[in-house]
Amino acid sequence: MTAISPPARSVFETSPEKLRPFLEGLAARVSGGSNWMVRKKTVCDLLLGLDAFFALPAAERQALMTDGASPADGADTEGGPEDFRRVLPIYVGAILERLAEKTVASPEQAAIYLLSIHPEHQAAAEAWMLADPRNGKSVRRLMRGDRRYRQLMDRMADHWRTVQGR
Repeated sequence: MTAISPPARSVFETSPEKLRPFLEGLAARVSGGSNWMVRKKTVCDLLLGLDAFFALPAAERQALMTDGASPADGADTEGGPEDFRRVLPIYVGAILERLAEKTVASPEQAAIYLLSIHPEHQAAAEAWMLADPRNGKSVRRLMRGDRRYRQLMDRMADHWRTVQGR
């Protein structure tokens, strides 16, 4: 097991007040999982579902959010898939921040922690993987073999390219 340092900067403290209940809801859904196999599946399913929603045309998204009513003229229709994919690491970080776990102890947990915006989460996952060659091998196997996780990683690639390009 590898210790997880608390994030230096909270996603919740820096997020808009209106977004906090949504982030709390995501964290609550994930924390309901009995183990990290279930939690990993929940994280992947939630975020891939949100990605699919934001992949819809803006008018359809707006109609779904207003229970089928057509969007008003001039309604805010921004925030497409590219924007959403850039915030996925923030959502993962918020979920993990609320779980407030103290250690990394499984490949599923490490794989999700690698996707967080928080460098402390990433460092804990990497340290766990390096602590034992079998740990790193099991995470790489999971990355290759889990279709949902691979899809999530592909969608987050935009964020990582942007961060590395700075």
